[in-house]
Amino acid sequence: MSAIEYWSYVSTRACADPVRTVVLCVPDRAVRSAAEIGAFAHESGWIDEIENDGGVILAPIAPDGWANAPADLAREVYLEARRKLVAPARMSIPGRAGGLWAWEPLISLVGYGEGAEHAGNVMVAHPSFAASYVLVDGKPSSLAAGDEPSDHWFVAQPSESYRALNREVVVAAWLMGSACDDELAGYLRAANGPEWSLRVSPELGGADPCIARRALRDFICHVVRWKSSPDGQLAWRQSRQEFYLGDRFDHRVVEIGYTSYHYALHIPCGMTREEAWGLPLVISIHGRGEPSYLYADKNGWEDLADETRAFMVAVPDSPYNVWCAERDDEVLERLIDDVASAYGCDRTRVYATGFSNGGAYTCQQATTHPWLFAAVSPWNAPAAEVVAASGLGAYFYHPDFVVGDYELPFWICTGDSDDKGVTDRTSDLAYVLPPNGCAEQEPQVWDGSNRYTADAGYPEGDRLVSRVYANADGSPRVGLTVARDMPHGAIVDETRAAWAFMSRFRRLEGSHKVEEV
Repeated sequence: MSAIEYWSYVSTRACADPVRTVVLCVPDRAVRSAAEIGAFAHESGWIDEIENDGGVILAPIAPDGWANAPADLAREVYLEARRKLVAPARMSIPGRAGGLWAWEPLISLVGYGEGAEHAGNVMVAHPSFAASYVLVDGKPSSLAAGDEPSDHWFVAQPSESYRALNREVVVAAWLMGSACDDELAGYLRAANGPEWSLRVSPELGGADPCIARRALRDFICHVVRWKSSPDGQLAWRQSRQEFYLGDRFDHRVVEIGYTSYHYALHIPCGMTREEAWGLPLVISIHGRGEPSYLYADKNGWEDLADETRAFMVAVPDSPYNVWCAERDDEVLERLIDDVASAYGCDRTRVYATGFSNGGAYTCQQATTHPWLFAAVSPWNAPAAEVVAASGLGAYFYHPDFVVGDYELPFWICTGDSDDKGVTDRTSDLAYVLPPNGCAEQEPQVWDGSNRYTADAGYPEGDRLVSRVYANADGSPRVGLTVARDMPHGAIVDETRAAWAFMSRFRRLEGSHKVEEV
């Protein structure tokens, strides 16, 4: 047995989607053995709820009780177990050898009684660890750790400009029963989180299964901590059910061979199909392990469409949540055909953007079929050799593109602290500058002092620095943007910058050149 002991439950529905991980800290009466924890997880309703959700429960075992357990036991259990979880039917994301993905943005820490005290101490000392905290009949033993610097869960070494105390990191917490303490509630409110980030329910307590049901369905399933900064960023999102049954997206399918590809189409809120007819189309492509119901809220493309009323957004799904260049080669063209038929999108102004594996797929598709797009924006893509080694494509940029005569503006984004993608994408310039006539030009620098200002709609614009290359006519055609203190994530300021760049271009039918709108 591992030196770190824990009990776990994996839903039979867990598969190629990222699994929600509930780290369950049970009360002292049930924490000393796996059998006791399993009985409590059943009694309190968590097994039923996690089974239905398709998630995972990890519960620390403390043989000598919580008073004698390590202060970081709950975090250590997650770190110990996350790469050992196996999909029941081995239907996992390709490349993970049957393993489940216990994704960091979807961790929830739930505690009861003495276990709630432990969970509360973690919440104060390591607030960015979980997306949400639920404390039932127990509260932190002290708030003193709130005055210590954050350990920035998502970025090992942030820049000198990044400063945050634990008490300044916004936490999503639901306090129940005797956890409803005015001092604790005031402490959490002082971080100035959104209104939904704190709930207080003194009437709920004990092991009543309604707590698990309400906590998961009404709170936990809606909260995500995006990997967009050293401590992440809390956001409220649609549940899977709301995504598919709501009216924000039109859910459509294209068939290629024997494979069905679902995609979700969003037109600006309040527009009818007739009013949206003729709008440009942005195709927003998820990364490995991020199905559209999760990814659609991530980068803010749909919100920007609502704000500007200037384009529609399509978010396609790949089989098993991973894009493969050869298998999925026809998908985007067929998707464009379907949107054009149903919604009359402007085929001269089709843009593709993708994150991580989706960023690599964007480059593969754009350079293989450049005539489909007016401009593209890959984000946080892995290295070309990683793509090849994973069987996701024999090339990153199609070799014919570099020596061909198709113009295709590129807006490339990356993070300076990305442990999954490539932080320095300078080598990409050799592939994208020549076709756009920019090889001999010196770049302009766009940053928070001249482009990405608050007045221009960039609240975090000081984190962005872009090297922008123009062609001989002075038209910016390639941009390489680096986001400071950015792990494998994104912020909406990047979306605004990418749209401002891409929307300037259109490609007339049959033309090898693009022109500015």
